[in-house]
Amino acid sequence: MDYRRLIWGRKQKDNIPSLGIEQRKWLSRLVFGGVILSLLYRLMAHALLSQLAAPVFIYPYVDLTYWALHLINIPQFISRHYGLALCFDILLFIAALGGFFFIQKRVFPITFGILYLIYFVSYNSFGIHHTHCMVGVLLISIPFWFRNNRTFTLLWEGLRYFTLWIYFSAFLWKLLRGSLFNYHQGLANFMNENATHIALNPDGWLTPLYTFFIAHPGLSFVASTIAILMEGLFFIGFFTKKYDWWWFVLPIIFHTMTYLFIHVMFYELLILNLTFLSVKKGMKTGGFKEKIEG
Repeated sequence: MDYRRLIWGRKQKDNIPSLGIEQRKWLSRLVFGGVILSLLYRLMAHALLSQLAAPVFIYPYVDLTYWALHLINIPQFISRHYGLALCFDILLFIAALGGFFFIQKRVFPITFGILYLIYFVSYNSFGIHHTHCMVGVLLISIPFWFRNNRTFTLLWEGLRYFTLWIYFSAFLWKLLRGSLFNYHQGLANFMNENATHIALNPDGWLTPLYTFFIAHPGLSFVASTIAILMEGLFFIGFFTKKYDWWWFVLPIIFHTMTYLFIHVMFYELLILNLTFLSVKKGMKTGGFKEKIEG
């Protein structure tokens, strides 16, 4: 018996087209190009494991993955030995470069994913703060772990919906907690996040802009409301891909606004924007079994 026919009244067709080898190559270059840029940024920010100066305090919070890695002493052991931490950082770069240049070798995305998970947990634990913007780089390599084109496509589509949920859930959080309707929320954000900047940089080029919004709380409320409503728009993406180009552009605008106005740097999360790009038409859609190697 066809249970799909029984439940839905007709036989369901699979309407998710599988991506082919050429699309995968194109996406792999974009993904690992973005990953390399992220690692270079962290290198310049002195934020790689070998640059953390063997920290002693940790903050695993209530995350079981964090606790598991700390209980078997992986982050502490690597960070305590500078040579080992340096080798770890080099391997992280090699895995990312391998994913960019050797697209048909799955070993590089898998290796990068495992190493970045260790780095992700270590950095967040030693930094005493769970950094949300790193989630994109943590997850973006997972679809490339798998040989089968169907599995790759489903995981890539799953990342698209996860990205939509990131922004829409942020909207829901502000909506349900009343921030959207709080007239003083925008002003409070400007004052709390920019007071130190204004005090230390009275002649800075952004200081007049900050003081202007602080002096005009109505405009601060409008700016805050626009930012929150931008996040709410991502709900539309759950039902159609017609506006995916907008979902690609809006996070760039949103994170630029938050960086300029409240000094929140979430640009690394933009790597997930790649899930909104339409692959080029006319590319091959054949299987990966003869192409992608283990």
